[in-house]
Amino acid sequence: MQWLVDLFTKTSVAEQVVVLSVTAALGLMVGKIKVKGISLGGAGALFVGILMGHLGLRLEPNVLHFMQEFGLILFVYTIGMQVGPGFIDSIRRHGLVLNILAVSVVLMGVLVTLCLYFFTDMHNNVPVLIGMLCGAVTNTPSLGAANSAFVAAGADTSLTGIGYAVAYPFGVIGIILVMILVRVFFKQNPQKAADDYAAEIAATRKEIVSCSLLVENKNLFGIALKEIPDLISSGVVITRLLRDDSIITPNGKTVIQEGDKVHIVGMPEAVATMEKVIGSRIEVPITKNNSSLSTRSILVTNKKMLGKTIGSLAFPERYGVNVSRVVRGEFKFTGRLDLRLKFADKLLVVGPAEGIDAVAKELGDSLQALDHPEIIPAFVGIFLGIILGSIPIAIPGMPTPLKLGLAGGPLVIAIILSRVRKLGPLNFFMAASANLMLRELGITLFLTCVGLNAGIKFFDVLLNGDGFYYMGLAALITFIPLMVAGVVGKLVFKVNYLSLCGMIAGSMTDPPALAFANGLSNSEAVNVGYASVYPLTMLLRILSGQVLAILLYTAM
Repeated sequence: MQWLVDLFTKTSVAEQVVVLSVTAALGLMVGKIKVKGISLGGAGALFVGILMGHLGLRLEPNVLHFMQEFGLILFVYTIGMQVGPGFIDSIRRHGLVLNILAVSVVLMGVLVTLCLYFFTDMHNNVPVLIGMLCGAVTNTPSLGAANSAFVAAGADTSLTGIGYAVAYPFGVIGIILVMILVRVFFKQNPQKAADDYAAEIAATRKEIVSCSLLVENKNLFGIALKEIPDLISSGVVITRLLRDDSIITPNGKTVIQEGDKVHIVGMPEAVATMEKVIGSRIEVPITKNNSSLSTRSILVTNKKMLGKTIGSLAFPERYGVNVSRVVRGEFKFTGRLDLRLKFADKLLVVGPAEGIDAVAKELGDSLQALDHPEIIPAFVGIFLGIILGSIPIAIPGMPTPLKLGLAGGPLVIAIILSRVRKLGPLNFFMAASANLMLRELGITLFLTCVGLNAGIKFFDVLLNGDGFYYMGLAALITFIPLMVAGVVGKLVFKVNYLSLCGMIAGSMTDPPALAFANGLSNSEAVNVGYASVYPLTMLLRILSGQVLAILLYTAM
């Protein structure tokens, strides 16, 4: 049986993989255990890693450092790919107030940390203090960024892992506690909040609409559709034309005749404008008439089509097919001629069956292509992220240049590439399944390694040192900023309770708290609030952890 003991105690490649795999697997199992509906999730790997490290399981230092940093890179890169497409739009459309509150949570957390540095004895143990900050806000990438700064300064990064681990439990519990206290203090009813949110969204959301119009403007008789004033610039698409008893799919050269009826698709304001230009609305749309035309959703998976505009493809002229709508992730567009196609776009097309089949063949329309991961773009993106993260940025007053690091660089690059989607021959699209797999793998590797490293000293600090003292101080970093933001959000900004809960969870980038908030009501308010603040918060968490690590450690 000595061979079995050797698997866990020696340092060959096989032994290293066994230690990492067993620790990660047990950690994920523990993370699935729910108590009152709350689980540790991926953080289970951290605490099992601490236990295993305490029991004597070890990774060779260079292996541990590589796996920890590589896991962090995978995690933040996939986060960027996920949130990037909606990063700017989420701030602009949903979350200005929510982002103000979330940024205030980050800044107040930094302020509380500075108070602990100046007014307690934590100025003698900066690595632990920064680890406490990262754990108190349950933000793993900030821990990675801080660790990178400490490695460059020659500090013991196992101490940051200890600080993170002792602070993390109340970090999760404290977020949920604030949600409960805000609910009780302001007498909030989650179901009423859900109804209020639904009513608010219904009143403000502008979805694409369609209607049929009778051409009554005599100035349009005898001219081509493309010459209708403001038609192309408005983004309105004419998908069908009824002439006599025949419905056709028109193109830009189709000449309008008296008595024609057209079916248009566009945003509400644009449709209302076209109604004034073309003619009155028909009560029964011409889409209700019997015709040989069909509609179908087609996926853009042919890489040769990427970057081309809908107008340049001339589907109406070539196949008698019009593009009515385009769905890109959570966003919807009309099939306007100047819209450039991106990988995985869904096009709703109208036309004869044989024409639609031809368009589908040209665009690709392959579900298998979505499931096939793009490996080369992923490595190129990671490479560019590391290059960006390694660029030193000199800031006046900082003792050393600031770097985005292995956490910030890949995150920023991923956000940019996920919005651009295509760079030369490379297509930066990552299927949701591939993204989730890499993200979970990355965070598990990172937390497992942090736990194994911290476990060497954790129980000694907790039981024989100042572990419980650190817990109490870290609780202040969690509780004070969130409680202040929660009260201000309700009293000053009158934020919907469920949206506020989403902001609270998002400002701490905490999935367990998000799960708890989602359990309050079946409403999208929580997820929208979380997603609206998550990208900006993540960047600020990474930068603040690194900046504090550099400034405070240099001042020791």
